[in-house]
Amino acid sequence: MNALFIAHKHYGSLLLVLVLAVIIVALVKGPKPVFQRIVAVLVDINLVVGLVAVLQVGSRNVSWLHPIFALGAVGLLHAGAKSEDKAKVVRCFSIALVLLVAAWSVNASWGPSFFKDEKTGQPILPIKSIPAATQPATGK
Repeated sequence: MNALFIAHKHYGSLLLVLVLAVIIVALVKGPKPVFQRIVAVLVDINLVVGLVAVLQVGSRNVSWLHPIFALGAVGLLHAGAKSEDKAKVVRCFSIALVLLVAAWSVNASWGPSFFKDEKTGQPILPIKSIPAATQPATGK
């Protein structure tokens, strides 16, 4: 397996815990904008690592739903990152956590069947690998 793919996978698992930690801290001690912004940026970094991993590996089928859910989560994380409103932070980070788990489950073997093709078990709407560039026929 590709090292970037492994890093994206394990780093993503850690980020789920950090997003949950932001929710718990906001509920117990109140919002902490510095911590919230750090977590949002860490999720951004994992998004970039995942994009590079998909472009580098190429042969692994990854559903388009995975980056769509991740981008939705990133948007919500940034929407709540600077806020000191407890309800907004908890709401944004909670929905983002659900979206990140959904993004994880799209490609996971344990994920819901409605994210997968019934015949092949592959993700619906897979990102196909890009074939190598070929030289066009010149007709000579």
